Amino acid sequence: MVRLVVCFAFATSACRPAQVPPARRAGMVMSLSGVVGMIASAATSSLADTHDLVIGFSALSAIGIGTYAVADLSDPPKAIVAETEDQKLRRWARILTQRAGGAARDGKCSRVRRLEQRVHLYDPEVHDFVFMRDPEILKCYASTGSSGTIPVTSSTEAPPE
Repeated sequence: MVRLVVCFAFATSACRPAQVPPARRAGMVMSLSGVVGMIASAATSSLADTHDLVIGFSALSAIGIGTYAVADLSDPPKAIVAETEDQKLRRWARILTQRAGGAARDGKCSRVRRLEQRVHLYDPEVHDFVFMRDPEILKCYASTGSSGTIPVTSSTEAPPE
């Protein structure tokens, strides 16, 4: 038994990233096979002495769980892909459009107009196809009698507040 534990420790201690998927799959198969074997052994225990089989399948399941755990812990973290400047500005424009919709529902039309400037600056497409088609926002413009875009004067703005 000690030899088995030592062999398992050496076998799983040097799991490289290329070996992670096969080791994870092997661990999953061993653990599930061990559980199925234990259930089958327990089901046939009235027919024969299955004590040794239960111990063997328990060991197989434990080794499988350990292999899966070591492989999972050896897996390097996935790299976070940084968003581009255009993606960031589009995200900000969408956030501000949502905030403008909330302000319009609350009747704060002056805030909607201020947010419109920034949305148009960040992403004109979001402005034209999302912001200016929101029914709540359009109610603000209909109630004040103004329509269209407020002229944008600055090209450097801070991110959404």
